[in-house]
Amino acid sequence: MRHIIVTRFSVPRVGDPANERRHDDREWLDRRLRLFRRYFVPSVGRFDVPVILLCSSESASHVALKVNDLEWIEVVEQDDWYGGWQGSDDQIVTRMDSDDAIHRDWFAAVEQAPPDAEVCCTRTFLRFDPSARRLCFYWRSHPSPLVAFREGRNPFAHDHSELERHYRVHRIKGPFLVQIFHGGNVSSRRPPWYRPRVSLKRLEDFGIA
Repeated sequence: MRHIIVTRFSVPRVGDPANERRHDDREWLDRRLRLFRRYFVPSVGRFDVPVILLCSSESASHVALKVNDLEWIEVVEQDDWYGGWQGSDDQIVTRMDSDDAIHRDWFAAVEQAPPDAEVCCTRTFLRFDPSARRLCFYWRSHPSPLVAFREGRNPFAHDHSELERHYRVHRIKGPFLVQIFHGGNVSSRRPPWYRPRVSLKRLEDFGIA
């Protein structure tokens, strides 16, 4: 199987007044690109895996210009939040956010999943607060944003919290995702004081120095 990573980099989030115009805000895009360079690129760049950045038709050219030195990245226009992008039948498509980092063993863990699984996910992850140098453990009752889809399925046809209603899902044990808290996150908050902490050395497995 061939692996590919797809992320919604700057797709309009229609129906969310606070965020639906961000996709074409150059200041917001450049902040997002700095996070992308700081965390996603060193983490994902360790692997020989192509990456698709889904961008609105209004932002795609700007983003493409900013990442044209990264030959393993392709910018693809998409204006629909749920989109219609999908890979080929022989591909495993991993979806993740462009400001996150991925564990070095993720692809091997996906390949070892049962053959009848359509989707592979995790319910645990780590969240890193760079300003406080705190790395904390999280568990959710629904899948985390890091998900692998077999046979090239559209990775954004459904919200990640609803995947178990639509697919045969295999849960992979252990945290394979690091979310980066940076104050501009749409859905993640700073780790509170009571959240279980783990050693910062764990970041090495995610390609974060």
